[in-house]
Amino acid sequence: MNAEATARGASIDKLSDMNTPDTESPRRQRRPQAERTAGTRAKVIEAAITCIHRLGYGPTTITVVAQEAGVSRGAVTHQFPAKTDLMIAVLRAVYEQDSEHYERSVAALSPLEWVRALPATMWEAISRPSAIAVMEIMLAARSDPNLAAKLREAQQKIDLEAHAWVLERLQAAGIDDRPDGEAVHRLFVAAVRGLALEAVFMQNRAEVEKSIAVLAETLRHLYPVLAMKP
Repeated sequence: MNAEATARGASIDKLSDMNTPDTESPRRQRRPQAERTAGTRAKVIEAAITCIHRLGYGPTTITVVAQEAGVSRGAVTHQFPAKTDLMIAVLRAVYEQDSEHYERSVAALSPLEWVRALPATMWEAISRPSAIAVMEIMLAARSDPNLAAKLREAQQKIDLEAHAWVLERLQAAGIDDRPDGEAVHRLFVAAVRGLALEAVFMQNRAEVEKSIAVLAETLRHLYPVLAMKP
């Protein structure tokens, strides 16, 4: 083999080496389909919450939510065929977020102190933009029978779960619930929701927080043991 042929062979070998994938180099791994789907779903729900809080229920269409989420309209309707389906998903997602908020508060306080601080903890959760968005959905359900039926069913389940959890916290604090404990729970939730709406409309959060303090005092009257124990 002459020198020219040898050089040509070496050149071909070099090109071959350049075109051969490096098996040792890390490759970008695609996320599993289920993970991508869950990510898109979460992104769409958060976008819906943002839009409802910023624009209100009516202007929050599937198209608007898709634009906010940075996905196609088809990606939204694949997850949520109708706006009603998305709204129910928002309700459940906000409840899960609120549950995490309450769990963190449990970790930060003794059982008795947690019960005493419950109205303030509820205010922190219910006055957040996500909770205001849920109230927008509830108000819209008045004129949408299909949404109202689905929303009512989902909310009833949430109410049962939430009250059962509050009972656990009362027991942890050594407090017996009242015979009308479920009505008391409903009263406090409704009161804090109403105050949250007033704060949005009147822009008087500082004044509303004085009313939250009155709710805390009312709780001590309803459960005298809260005032007696150190």
